Amino acid sequence: MKRAVFITGIAGLLGSNIAYILRDRYRISGIDRNPIRIKDVNNRVGSVLDYDALRSMILQDRPDYLIHCAALVNLDRCEEVPDEAWELNYQLTKFLADLCGEIHCKMIFISSDAVFAGNVAGLNSETTAVAPISVYGKTKAAAEQEVLKDPRGLVVRTNIYGYNFRDKSSFGEWIKNTLESQLELNMFTDLWFSPILVNELTEILAMCMEQDVSGLYHICSTGSISKYDMAVEIQKVFGLLGTINKASMKHFAFKAPRTQNMGMDNTAIRERLGISIDTPEEGVVRFKKLWDEGYPKQLKKGGYDE
Repeated sequence: MKRAVFITGIAGLLGSNIAYILRDRYRISGIDRNPIRIKDVNNRVGSVLDYDALRSMILQDRPDYLIHCAALVNLDRCEEVPDEAWELNYQLTKFLADLCGEIHCKMIFISSDAVFAGNVAGLNSETTAVAPISVYGKTKAAAEQEVLKDPRGLVVRTNIYGYNFRDKSSFGEWIKNTLESQLELNMFTDLWFSPILVNELTEILAMCMEQDVSGLYHICSTGSISKYDMAVEIQKVFGLLGTINKASMKHFAFKAPRTQNMGMDNTAIRERLGISIDTPEEGVVRFKKLWDEGYPKQLKKGGYDE
């Protein structure tokens, strides 16, 4: 019998790809405020902050795994409405962690590279001191601790891109679409991150479930890249026109402070699972391959023929 997975934020970038890719391997259900139609996936449209309804759904589905993707991820919005950010990013996570402990369900919490101050040289590892500088980062850092109270809990720090089920653009899609329109992009040369394609992350999460991985891990690309170089790589691999201008974070005013060095070290998860993980450049090649294979259209069809 298939094991059951419940996904919060199932219509989001990561949630929808997990549901689509793993639907034949697991019995998948979830909740999102946006509708999603994927074959053999049971999604309810609703608010994750309706705790009574959410609890009833989870108790009804009795999942073996709960993947918590739902979050308020807009950094500037978190600064504007901090109470909302703490409710959605921390209080909800605590509620789910407590419920998972009650029903003996393994919780997988999708966290962020924003938990770091970003002022250290090299890659941030799992032992690098957590020192978030934004409301978003602080909510995620606090939520991590709630999940880790359960020895079975898994916290995944990551930074993702890929193809969306919904009509919105991930970081990679935004770059690709802008350059296809031959418009200009201003990209930071002094902001570094370790982006991983959602398809690769999904497969690694499946391995984590199968091998009962617990604790704190960075699941991200091998190595880091600047936002500018990432855009240049996408332009090169896709053969796009358009102009990419070099820019510096110093010349932009944000409501939320930004972590400058978000690069993360994924050695621990690679050694734990005995796997290799794409570099940012290899990830872009896979991003292009998925496009050539028609994956974005297949995802939006949700496994249906029509």
